[in-house]
This record gives sequence, C-alpha cells and structure tokens, in this order.
Amino acid sequence: MMKPYTSLVLMLAIVLVGCSVERAMQAPDKKNLNVFQPGSSRLQLIAEVGTPATTEYRNGQRVDIFIFKQGMHKELNYLRAAGYGAAFVLTGGISEVLTYPVESEANFPTITAQVTYDADDAVVSLEVLKDGVLIKADGPGGGGIPGPPAASISSQPSQANAQIQ
Repeated sequence: MMKPYTSLVLMLAIVLVGCSVERAMQAPDKKNLNVFQPGSSRLQLIAEVGTPATTEYRNGQRVDIFIFKQGMHKELNYLRAAGYGAAFVLTGGISEVLTYPVESEANFPTITAQVTYDADDAVVSLEVLKDGVLIKADGPGGGGIPGPPAASISSQPSQANAQIQ
C-alpha cells in the first residue's frame, strides 16, 4: 500500500531534480550598458544587447529599438545554481519545494531603448524605457533618477539626456 506512494514521490523528485538549478543557469546575463554612449557604433550595441527589435528611418537617421532583459553577472548565476544544487543534495530534494518557486518568480527588468544614429551609424541620442517607464533627465545636471550612479548619454545640450540604471 505504501509502495505506490513512495514511487510517486520518487518520480516527482526525479522530475524536479535541477529545475531551480536549470532556471538559475538560464537567467539573463548582465549587459554592459556603457555601450549606449555617444559615438558608440551600432555594431557594438548589437554585440552587447542583441539584434534590435525594430529598425526604421526618421528624418534620414536610422533608429533602432532594443528590448532586452537586464540580468545578473554570469558568476552570480553559477553561484545561485551551485547553492540550489547543494541544497537539493543536502535536503534529499525537499529544497526544490522552496527554491523552484523562488527562482520561477525571479523578475529581471525589461529594458527598451530607442537609439538614434548619425550617418556613420554612431549613437547620437537615446531614450530608455525600463519596465515601461521612460527614464530621462532634464539635461546635464538636472532631474535624473534617484538611486545608484547611472551611465548617462547625451549628444548635444539641446537634446534630452537619458540615463540607464
């Protein structure tokens, strides 16, 4: 009578083995947002954050829209995965009940950046949306976003100065 229940628990444990570890390993990597500086080439941006979601021309200038997840440093992903794996082994798999939901709910911010280039495909201006909110300063030394230091970009004093957290 107890055997079917034990088999079911064992099969469930086998299915869950490494789920939180796998999710930690597949988390997005941290992108180097310093590539969004004036003068950076379009190819540098594509190499760092991936292919633009859309590309169009406005007033004779190329405009790309990039959408990407800002993750963690790859080393931190490995550390999380190692911790989940160790917890799994030490608890006989019971830790998956806690670690899998935690890893499933990990929420990495989606960043949407609109980049305008000059004739040489060098960055001229940038507008950034982070989690659907426009991140923009009022110009050099103005407004800004509270919090940790951010990389900023501006091409001319008359254009908006955007910041990336």
